[in-house]
Amino acid sequence: MDKNRVEECTLDAITVILTVWKRNHLEEQLQALFRQTVVPSHIWVQQSLHHVDVSVIVDKYKDRVRYSCWENNPGVFGRFESVAQVETPYVYILDDDMIPGKMFIENALSACKRLNAIISPHGRLLSPDTCRTEIFVGDGYQFQHSFCLEDTKVDFGNNAWFFRKEWISYFLSQTPLYRNNGEDIHFSAMCKLLGNIPTYVPRQIVPVESGNVKRYYSADEHALHLKPLFNKERVEVIERFRNIGWHLRLEKKGIERQEDRSCAISVVMAVVEKDAGMAIQSILQQTWEDFELILVCTDKSGISVNGEDKRIRWIETKEELSKYVLLNIGCGVAKGKYICMMESGYVSFPDRLQSQYEFMEEEQEVVAVGETLDDKNLFLPSVFVRRDVLQRVKYYDESIGGFAENDLLCHLLQVGSVVLFENVFVSKTERYVKVTL
Repeated sequence: MDKNRVEECTLDAITVILTVWKRNHLEEQLQALFRQTVVPSHIWVQQSLHHVDVSVIVDKYKDRVRYSCWENNPGVFGRFESVAQVETPYVYILDDDMIPGKMFIENALSACKRLNAIISPHGRLLSPDTCRTEIFVGDGYQFQHSFCLEDTKVDFGNNAWFFRKEWISYFLSQTPLYRNNGEDIHFSAMCKLLGNIPTYVPRQIVPVESGNVKRYYSADEHALHLKPLFNKERVEVIERFRNIGWHLRLEKKGIERQEDRSCAISVVMAVVEKDAGMAIQSILQQTWEDFELILVCTDKSGISVNGEDKRIRWIETKEELSKYVLLNIGCGVAKGKYICMMESGYVSFPDRLQSQYEFMEEEQEVVAVGETLDDKNLFLPSVFVRRDVLQRVKYYDESIGGFAENDLLCHLLQVGSVVLFENVFVSKTERYVKVTL
């Protein structure tokens, strides 16, 4: 390796700090770190007391990790205080319930440099009136992994923090209000107050670039937010820093609150054909106008759309994914009362959305309508479905390929009635067949 490359690697060296408390996901976390596209230089495992036995795992990886155990619990602040001993330029601290996708460290390093910011997979925007979370970023969607459409500045980050080691001096300049609460607020507030260092949740759309691919690990009895005084203490921590000049983003002039994208219908299209322009235009020319069109694709540069329309929301994954993964991504960010799946190789007649919407409004026991186009798939992704029902059945099963439509149909039938129309998407017709279990 040449000298310049060695210097570059040294400048980008990363120390990871893992904390073991009452959860034991240590081996899975270590494997996730070993598989990173940018592998950390050092991994520190810090156990607080002996609630779980990780001795076998620690012995197995003794040549690759540095293990220590605190006999006296230093609280959630202990791991941040130990950063003072780190010798690498970058640090990545993560909770015991976080499993990063294989590209997260690479993306976090890039974002940290580009934005000069703390990078967290989840974050909060707080209400200036109540100091409670008004907007969740990164974990407010219907995915099992952390998800964020674009780099988003937040008041503070949660659960994991990627940052330059030198910024820890800001954190250490103030004594914590509580040893076992508010470290995330403390870190972001002090870095912003003393160093003008913001906190961002990075773009993370697919699992490989996500900061946490197992979000449900947090939903157990060990979650700190279940502690009786947790929320009260956090409000006190927030007020403490606001009193010394920390400003919340939603109270600053020029910072608008999150746009309300609610609408009657969200049309979701997985754009897998480059000549999808006619399909897109057929939606934009609908007689029904209260909708958003979510276009999910790998690369939108070759996709032709005539003019601009504010109802269009583009999501580029930058990675080749199956149609059903793309559809699930679009469904997960949809805001409509109903979700309409649109095939990028088909054209809808102008009254499609209106006729389906009016039918569903009248037939409240029907959870979805679809169309039969061949004998193999009874329920092609030209579905019009109630969004709350689709969330309940967890969207398409991405692992079963072309069987995903019929699988979705089976799950929807467990909730209510489904109506299959003939040619309703290419001509107006009253002919339909009701499907029930």
